[in-house]
Amino acid sequence: MMTESQGRVVEVLGLPDGVDDELLTLYFENKRRSGGGPLHSVEKSEDRALLVFEEAEAAARVLSKEHHVVHNVELSVRKPASKDPCRFLLKGINPSTCIEMIELYVENLLNVNVPEYTLLPSTDNKLILIQLSQPLAQGRLLFRIYIFL
Repeated sequence: MMTESQGRVVEVLGLPDGVDDELLTLYFENKRRSGGGPLHSVEKSEDRALLVFEEAEAAARVLSKEHHVVHNVELSVRKPASKDPCRFLLKGINPSTCIEMIELYVENLLNVNVPEYTLLPSTDNKLILIQLSQPLAQGRLLFRIYIFL
């Protein structure tokens, strides 16, 4: 998502089955009910949606309102997670995998050397956050993942 729209974006979680884009739009554009205002776009996927408001103030009002109910279901609203080009998360790791194996995997996958990244494992060792010293060149990660698949 473009940087200029970040303050205007709200993520909606827990959408009930059958709720359509038009109902979401009408609810979140209704200032009296949701606190919102005119929407620029609605992207719905399964039980969540990303709303981009025309004004950041409308998004802030929606986020500050405690309860949002559609189809008798209480929705959860939040700011979307930020995308950090210097951080990647490895999931589904066997906790007994040695750190050297993970380092080799990361170095081969991202084509980086030891001083260019740091590995930060979760307490249960099932997740590892990769912190890069600088962002990868655009498209480099996707190309490398494609090769390894």
